[in-house]
Amino acid sequence: MFLAVGLALAAGSAGAQRPGCPELGALRTYRNEAFAIVMDYPAMFALDPGSVPASRDNARFWTADRRATAVVNVSRNRERMGLQELLRGAVGDVVQNSGGEVTYRAARGNWFVISGHMVGRIFYRRTMLLRSGAVATLWMEFPRDMRPCIDAAVTVMSRSFRER
Repeated sequence: MFLAVGLALAAGSAGAQRPGCPELGALRTYRNEAFAIVMDYPAMFALDPGSVPASRDNARFWTADRRATAVVNVSRNRERMGLQELLRGAVGDVVQNSGGEVTYRAARGNWFVISGHMVGRIFYRRTMLLRSGAVATLWMEFPRDMRPCIDAAVTVMSRSFRER
């Protein structure tokens, strides 16, 4: 699988810091009451309050050096696309529109994950269909050299990104 499992983070502790990596820090929780979404994230990421519009359909998180970013987005599913159709569209967007490469994909129940490389960076995307019919996506992006520092954070954020 693309990501190493961050067992220490999943248990609620930041665990040991990797040499040369910023400290992951304690877990915080992002809650979007408007769309009933929740996600845990390590303190190495900070929520940018200016990224959250009045509609509450976006939120951006940055590392202190701004090299890694995570974005939570909720959009209406006006075309009422199913999960497989959303997955095909996501892969097509990465490959055809951005010249990227998808190296991992999985789909189960109401969600899918894709990850890979795009413009010299690693990306990770988890998308889920909400009970309301809307589509919620977690998009993470970071330079390849940050992978050892970010893998555990990606694991925690992805596994905890859910509808309440």
